[in-house]
Amino acid sequence: MTVRTKIWLIAVSVALTVFVSSGIRLYLTQARILKEAQTSAEELAHDIAEDLKSVEPDADDREFEEKLLGYLNRHSRIVRLDLYIYREAYTPSSRIVAPRGDRPEITRFAPLARPPLGFTKASVGGAQSEPIELAVDLKGPWKATLVMKWTLGPVESALQTEKRVSMVTGVVLLVALTLLSGLITNRVIGRPLEGLAGAMRDVEGGDLSRRIPVDTVDEFGRLSHGFNRMLERLSRADAQIRAFNQRLAGEIQAATRDLSEKNATLNQLNRLLGDMRRDNASKVRLAALGQLAAQLAHEIGTPLSSVSGHLQLALLQRDLQPVLRDRLEVSSREIERISRIVRDYLDSTRPLEPETQATDLPRLLDEAIELTHAVDSQVVGRAPVVREIDRQDAALRDLVTDPGLLRQILVNLLTNALDAVDRNGRVTVAASPEENNVLITVSDTGHGIPADDLKRIFEPFYTTKGRGKGTGLGLAICRQLVAALGGNISVESQPGRGSTFFVRLPKAGPPTKTATKATSEPTRRAVAAGGRS
Repeated sequence: MTVRTKIWLIAVSVALTVFVSSGIRLYLTQARILKEAQTSAEELAHDIAEDLKSVEPDADDREFEEKLLGYLNRHSRIVRLDLYIYREAYTPSSRIVAPRGDRPEITRFAPLARPPLGFTKASVGGAQSEPIELAVDLKGPWKATLVMKWTLGPVESALQTEKRVSMVTGVVLLVALTLLSGLITNRVIGRPLEGLAGAMRDVEGGDLSRRIPVDTVDEFGRLSHGFNRMLERLSRADAQIRAFNQRLAGEIQAATRDLSEKNATLNQLNRLLGDMRRDNASKVRLAALGQLAAQLAHEIGTPLSSVSGHLQLALLQRDLQPVLRDRLEVSSREIERISRIVRDYLDSTRPLEPETQATDLPRLLDEAIELTHAVDSQVVGRAPVVREIDRQDAALRDLVTDPGLLRQILVNLLTNALDAVDRNGRVTVAASPEENNVLITVSDTGHGIPADDLKRIFEPFYTTKGRGKGTGLGLAICRQLVAALGGNISVESQPGRGSTFFVRLPKAGPPTKTATKATSEPTRRAVAAGGRS
């Protein structure tokens, strides 16, 4: 088949296709528009009938007139609305005609009749369709019949538009058939040549994946096939070069990743070394504090013994008032506790081994709060201490630990919390079982701890309270005491929103042999005596 024959066959096929498709499209569009118009009119009539049902039984004709006029004003397709109103089992008693642009017409037919209502548009162009008649069940004894006449004007306008489009399409088809031969010639001959030229430009630009579609077996097809084979060989050579480059880039990336991992490991080791240095510095400071404390303990031991003796003599008197006797007994117990602290300071060279026993944690918390009140009654007066603990929980009542060490930890944390809040603040102490541990929390609504200080608050001699308000030993001692009890301590804080300290202790008590050397008993007892961080 020659190229000329192909061109004529394509031209005739295109002409027939456009002619047939235009006729079918016009017919289908006309049927669809008429059907949609009829459906829309029926839906509109049903909507009007449903709306008329909402009119009250005692409504007068004026309300029906206003509703019919409103429908005419809102819907331009309605030509006329007739509403016949009658009672049940009677002939129509009234007729209401609503024309657009004219006054409503009301015709009465009987003594019990309602006025007829009817409205018609002043002037409506186009043909009118068959009227739609619907029965309306009004409220009360009234029945009604609604007759709606509507125009096909918009439909005819749409059909005229379609006809005009079809005529324009026919003219365009004639012009297209005139130019079709040149266009087909360009497609059959010019486009293959342009495709070949475009492919050569793309290859010159470095796109070796470019291929020319081979759709024919003529000269252009053979030329395109040979061009594609040449590009295939070039592509294989280019792929080998790219694969070598990718392998080289992968090796470089792997070496870079390995170097990054080594750098990260080195940074981690540097952080660990810094932590070890800070921990060692803390231990050195605590050792110096222990030596100083031992000297002080030796110096204050004798005066304490004398005070204790006088208190014991005072308690032997039988005529003491009960309140005074209670205070002297408390003072005697505290002197005895300080005496134990002094003895422990003198014996601080031995490793700390907690004296474990079954401890009633709720009661111990009450004692710690009471002792904190006694140490600093002004602080307690500024903010309340709230207890959140289940006193009947067996896991809390049978905690195995050293009650003395735990009491000192709680006293120090409560003292710090009360220092952080004002009169409107609150301190909360809570305890709850947690699998094999017991979690104790001390929270406050104070000023919080900045992030820079949060990293160092457990270091000895580091304090955020300012000069003369703290020694910086309380939290460092708490950490050592918690470690001696086999647990851990942590803190969460946000500036302006308060802080929460978490103390986790094993339910079964600390290990029998503590590997970590704990702080000396005199140091931890100093917390109860006012050693705040």
